[in-house]
This record gives sequence, structure tokens and C-alpha cells, in this order.
Amino acid sequence: MPLTINTNMAASRASYFLSKNNDALQKSLDRLSSGKRITQPSDDAGGLAVSMKLQGEIDTLKGAANNVANAISFLQVQDGILENIANIVGRIGELYSMSTDVLQENSTSYDSEVEDLAGQLATLATAGTSEFNGVDLLVGAALPVSAGGQTINISRTATSLVTTLTSTTGPVNFTTITTAAGIGSSDAVSEVIANVANLRATNGGEAKRLQFAQDNIANQITNLEAANGRIMDVDIAAETTNLAKQQILVQASASMVAQANSANQVALMLLQ
Repeated sequence: MPLTINTNMAASRASYFLSKNNDALQKSLDRLSSGKRITQPSDDAGGLAVSMKLQGEIDTLKGAANNVANAISFLQVQDGILENIANIVGRIGELYSMSTDVLQENSTSYDSEVEDLAGQLATLATAGTSEFNGVDLLVGAALPVSAGGQTINISRTATSLVTTLTSTTGPVNFTTITTAAGIGSSDAVSEVIANVANLRATNGGEAKRLQFAQDNIANQITNLEAANGRIMDVDIAAETTNLAKQQILVQASASMVAQANSANQVALMLLQ
């Protein structure tokens, strides 16, 4: 092999490997510092494309999970109001029963409380009185909730809660009665309480369905995140091993560049 000065092939090749090993070292540092196996599209274009699609599905499901959680809260507040309504109706029935006592000197002494309780029922039955974040809890059409690929309806009374609070035995509208005697019979109280109980049963069934939907969404998110992690996450054990390897190669390459550059000093010896 001829001894030349202008062209030092050994130094050029050593410099090439130094640059290549340094790039690999930098890539390893990027992966370990970010925790990701793919830090730029050229690392794995196909894997990155799949990962982006999976992440999009995960984000959509997280939005659906938030919708379902809000719907469950809505139903919990709704049930609390329905329970209160049932308690009021029960109290009115109790007052009616006491007013029929033949030993009672003044059976109209309960009328004032009956009228006040009926007024409270009328208030609760009025649209816009009971709301959840601006949405009426009891009055209006059913509300569709998007729950990760399916739609679950939240029931409200179709037009007005007054229908539920009206007994057909009289008929007696519990939102307008002013006297205990105006109830007519204990059957009216039982009928209205049964109506409210049906609403609460519907509420409970819808809440349970939403809870199952919430569990299903959470399970999907977990599995999709695991799938995405297998594509994107770096294997720390393997990458730290690779980092040590690249550090040694960079040091060795740098040393060889220095050695190759000093090899031409032999030519100077011949020129002396």
C-alpha cells in the first residue's frame, strides 16, 4: 500500500465510523431520556402510524369516559330529588291519615302543612327548577349519552312531572291540593308513590348500565394503552446495554482517528 499525505484513507474511515457511532449513541440517549423507542418517524414509520391511530382511539374513549361519569352524576342527583319527592308524598299521606282520625277535634289543622308540601311538589315539577349544569333533571325528553361506540339514553318525564304526581283515583293532582281531605283516599297516595318508585327504578337501571359502560371503556383504554406501549416504549434493559456499547465504540473510534492521523508522521521521517 503506497504511503501518501494528501489522502489518509485510514483516518477517513475512522472518522466515518466515529460519526456513525456517535449518531447511534445520540439515538440511544434520546430513547432513554424520552422513554420512547420511536423518537422520530424514520425510526419506525409503520409503528408510528399504528401508534397514532391507537392514541386517537384512546383519546376518544377518555372523552367518552368523561361523558359517562357526568351522566352517572346526573342520575345520582336526579335520584336524590325523586327520593325527596317520595318523602314529601309520604308525609302528605301521613297527614291525610291523621286527619281522618274521628278523635281529632279539628281535622283541618293539617291543611296548612299539606298546602305547603303541595307547593314544594309544584316547584320541583316546574321545568328549570332542578338543573344539572344547566340541564333540567326531571322535565324534558330523554338525553342521549355517547358511551364509547354506543348511545345510552337518560330518562326524564316525557313532558311534566305533574303526570307522575297525579292519581287516577280522584283524579288528584298532588301539586295543587290545599287540604288533607282533598287527597280523597290513601289509594291516591299509594298510586303516586308507586309512580315515583317506577321513576327511581328506571333511574337505577340506567345508572347500572352506565356503570357497566364505564367499566368497559376503562378496560378498552387499558388494553389500547398496553398495545401502544409495546410499540412506543423503549426497553430500558436492552437500551442501556446498547448505550454502553455505543459509548465504547465512540471512544474507540475517536482513538482510531487520532492513531490514523498520526500515521502520516512516518512520511515526515522519510523527508528528513
